[in-house]
Amino acid sequence: MSNWPPLPTSHPPIRTLADIEALEMPPLESHIFSWNVNDWIRRGWDKDPKKVAIHFLQYADPYETPESVTYEQLRHRSNQAANLFYSLGVRAKDAVLLVLPTVPQLYCAQFGGIAAGVACCVNWMLKPAQVLDLVRNAGTKVLVVPGPTPGYDIWENIQSIRDQLPADVRVLTVRMPGGAKIAASGFDSASDFDTLCAAQPGERLLFERDIGPDDLAGYVHSSGTTGSPKLVQLTHRCFSFKCWANAVVSGLLSTDSLFVTNPHFHIAGFFGRGILSAAWGVTLVSPGPQGARGHNFIANHWKLVEKYRITHFGGVPTMLAMLAKNPPKGEDISSLGPHGTAGSAAMPVEIAREFERVIGIRTLLTYGATEYTQNVCTAPRDGEPRYGSVGLRFPYTSVKTVVLGGDGEIERECRTGEAGVVAVKGPGVTPGYVDPGQNKGVFTRGGYFKSGDLGRFDAEGYLWITGRAKDLIIRSGHNIEPGVIENALLKHPEVLLCAAVSKPDAYAGELPVAYVQLVKGAKATSADLVAFAAQHVPERPAAPKEVIILEAMPLTDVEKADKPRLRYDAAERAFAQVLAAALGLEVKFSVRAGADESQATTITVSIPGDTATRAEVERRIADTMKSYTLRHVINWT
Repeated sequence: MSNWPPLPTSHPPIRTLADIEALEMPPLESHIFSWNVNDWIRRGWDKDPKKVAIHFLQYADPYETPESVTYEQLRHRSNQAANLFYSLGVRAKDAVLLVLPTVPQLYCAQFGGIAAGVACCVNWMLKPAQVLDLVRNAGTKVLVVPGPTPGYDIWENIQSIRDQLPADVRVLTVRMPGGAKIAASGFDSASDFDTLCAAQPGERLLFERDIGPDDLAGYVHSSGTTGSPKLVQLTHRCFSFKCWANAVVSGLLSTDSLFVTNPHFHIAGFFGRGILSAAWGVTLVSPGPQGARGHNFIANHWKLVEKYRITHFGGVPTMLAMLAKNPPKGEDISSLGPHGTAGSAAMPVEIAREFERVIGIRTLLTYGATEYTQNVCTAPRDGEPRYGSVGLRFPYTSVKTVVLGGDGEIERECRTGEAGVVAVKGPGVTPGYVDPGQNKGVFTRGGYFKSGDLGRFDAEGYLWITGRAKDLIIRSGHNIEPGVIENALLKHPEVLLCAAVSKPDAYAGELPVAYVQLVKGAKATSADLVAFAAQHVPERPAAPKEVIILEAMPLTDVEKADKPRLRYDAAERAFAQVLAAALGLEVKFSVRAGADESQATTITVSIPGDTATRAEVERRIADTMKSYTLRHVINWT
């Protein structure tokens, strides 16, 4: 063990912006004992080696026996993984790519990857071609994947691109619970991650690295909902700073117990429930390999809180909405603190209010991104939450709302209450993407990251995110924030989830449309909800004339409403209607909305090849589509 400075046992209160400014009075370096994030992780390991670091469950069942890993064991296994990766040629700029659900080996491999080189956790639900792009772009030296496992197609996806992997990439396999033995997967023990790690010493690292603040520690990729994901570079400076800043802002201490709800391919998992939790020596409870996506987690949530004495609640809006509809039924949840966090600036206010009313826990909204190493604003834990606001900026971090000029540079800062583009600069902000071509136009000349989010500051320094530029619904020049519609419909007792998006309109340009998922057993109809919206949406132009009821809301990989998918669906419905009127009943066709190579929305109209009078059909389609800004393609099948 090294002579680390002791972990704090308390944090100063944060009530107003003045408390943030008080933290900034000494130089930043006085808070950061090391700019090597491995030192932060190892200090957390050494705090209480016999303490359980992570309880791993398989089925989110409070009665199952978990696989519990102590900090002593985690340190030993992570050292083994680091030594293994180093022996396989991993050096400072080489990536260890992990395509793994939340299993014990994920933590050891992530920490070992950071120690030896650069760790990158990949969404195991991506298409094979997207994984292949990430392998190539990251400069991957080692790829760690599960063997064949019922319920997962990860192994099969990797096999489909095996011949296209760079020749120097070493593929290692992990046997998942219920998975086939390595021999059955086509590999012998020479490829088994656990076997190879066991052959390495775990007491210490067999190599030394001279790590500087700007050396790379991790790659975390964007969602990849359209095209291949971007790889965000995160440095030892980013992670070291946020190990201090996130803890002091949230009040995190080594006595905390937390659920692992986010996957590690998301920054909230990679950092928040990975690096940060280890750095502070907290106890984690993983409800299953798929985290909050597991089938039993919501049903058993409060029983698990009671058994494992969870102290801090965190989740995304969909999770909070479901838990508010499934409150405790006598479970002892007294271990929970007075507030939790929701990692979404777009969280409808009504969900937060309902959760506090039903559960008794206040939700602190946060604002962040992968590019910021998670959060840069959070509602003050000891102050006024101001529902709808994402709170105060982090210390030593500049967050501005600005007006951009035609050249993409900052023309001026916005006045109090004036909305503009959110721009961020600070020690937690990425130096850029791995692909240099993706950095064009991302930063201003002064080093501010242009978020693409819109927001305003009030007089007390609270940031209010008013939307993303691409999420705005612009009806005849009237800017409509989706949250206005979503908050109104979520007041309906039978609405569980709601997402408002735009649909194309020849006259207004765009019209609002709402998609909802109802609670089980609900009787409300679309007409009922349209009428409800008309009464409760405060802006008349924002009241949707169409509310579409879904069996299940489509969600992204991090459990947020998949708005790009819903926008495509709304466009398909709109153009199916207007083209039917233009073409007449005698012409059979289908409409598909999607992104083209430049990520612009394109409408594809497919028509049987034997349709008579092709020229007339194409003319009618062209005449109809000229009233819209979207590109269209005719596909004769």
